[in-house]
Amino acid sequence: MINIMHIVTTLSSGGAEAALYRLLSQTSRDSSFEHRVVSLTGIGIYGPYLRKLGIPVYSLGMKPGRPKLRSLSTLYRLIKQDLPDILQTWLYHADLVGLLAGSLSGVNRIVWNVRCTNVDFQYYAPTTRWVFSLLSRLSRLPTAVIANSYEGKNFHRRSGYRPKKWKVIPNGFDTRRYWPNPKARSQFRAILGLDDSARIIGMVARYDPMKDHANFFAAAARVSAVFPNVRFVLCGRDMSRHNSDIKKMIQENNLMDKTYLLGERSDLPDIFPALDINTLSSSFAEGFPNVLGEAMACGVPCISTNVGDAARIIGDTGKVVRPRDPVALAEASLDLLSNSGERRRELGLRARKRIEGRFSISKMAREYGEFYLEIMQ
Repeated sequence: MINIMHIVTTLSSGGAEAALYRLLSQTSRDSSFEHRVVSLTGIGIYGPYLRKLGIPVYSLGMKPGRPKLRSLSTLYRLIKQDLPDILQTWLYHADLVGLLAGSLSGVNRIVWNVRCTNVDFQYYAPTTRWVFSLLSRLSRLPTAVIANSYEGKNFHRRSGYRPKKWKVIPNGFDTRRYWPNPKARSQFRAILGLDDSARIIGMVARYDPMKDHANFFAAAARVSAVFPNVRFVLCGRDMSRHNSDIKKMIQENNLMDKTYLLGERSDLPDIFPALDINTLSSSFAEGFPNVLGEAMACGVPCISTNVGDAARIIGDTGKVVRPRDPVALAEASLDLLSNSGERRRELGLRARKRIEGRFSISKMAREYGEFYLEIMQ
C-alpha cells in the first residue's frame, strides 16, 4: 500500500479543492493507496465530505498570508509521524510549505500540483508573487510537478520552473452526478419563477479579478438588448447583492430585474441543467476550468474566453472568444441563442460525450494512480 499525504492551501470551494475531492472519492476505494489530507487553513466545505469517505483530515488553522510557527511545527510533526511514501501538495503556498516541511521530515518523494496559467500578480498580495518567484527557483527539488493543463505547464516553464519531471493530468468529472437532468431543470426554473420559454445564461465563478465579471455583465447588456427574455444566473463565493461591486456592475448595465445572484452553492448538479448556455468570462490565470466540464457533462453548451485549456475542453461543442472582449462574448451568446433549442440540445449532447470520452473522473484517477506507482519505482 502506498501512503500519500496531500497538503492543500484550503478546502473551501475552488477548482483545486474540487479536483482533490473527486480524485480521493475514486482512489479511496483502491486498497493500493492510503490517503491523508492536511489543510493549511480550515476544513472548508470539502473537509466533511472527505471525512465521510473515511479519509483523515487535519486543519492547521492558518489565516491566508499569515503563516504561524506553531502551525508549521504541527505540520512537521504530522509528516514526521506519518512519513508518507509520497507528499502531494496542491496550490502555491502548499507547494512551498510542503517542500520545506517534507524535506526536513525526510520524505523522499514530494510532488507539486500547479493549477493555473498566466497569473496577473497585480491583483494579488505581494506575498503571492514572492512565493511564486521562490517556487520557480526551488522547482528542481521536488520529485515531479503535475499540471492540470498544457497551458499551465507551458506558463510555468516560461516562468522558470525546471522540475525533474513534468506530468499533465487534466481534471476529470463524475458524469453520474453531473448529467442532463430534465427534472432538475424544471424544478430549478420553477424556484426562480421561470418557465421553459425563458433563456438562461449562467456563470459559476467566485468574485475574483481573474473571473472578469465586468466583461460578463457588459456582454450580458448587449445580449439583453436583443433578447429581452434572457435571464442571467450567477453562483459563487461573494456573488450576492451584498457585494457592492457586483451590484454596481448590474445597475450600470441595466440588468437589475434580469440577474439572479445565488451565492456559493453546493447543488450545482441541479443548477447546470437549467441553463441554456454556460459562460466563463475569465481574463487570466485559469488552467483547467472545472465549471466547463461540469456544465458540459450536464449537456449544456459553453462559451468561454480563450484562457488555459478552455479550447481543448470545449472543442467543437461550444465557442471560445478573446478575453476582455465583451462584444465577442455577446456575439457568441447571440449566435447560440439564435439557434433553435434543438440545435443547442445537440451541442449539449456532444459536449457530454466529449467529457465522457476525454475527461472522465475514472480516467483522471487512473492517471494519478499510474503516476504514483511510476514515481514509487
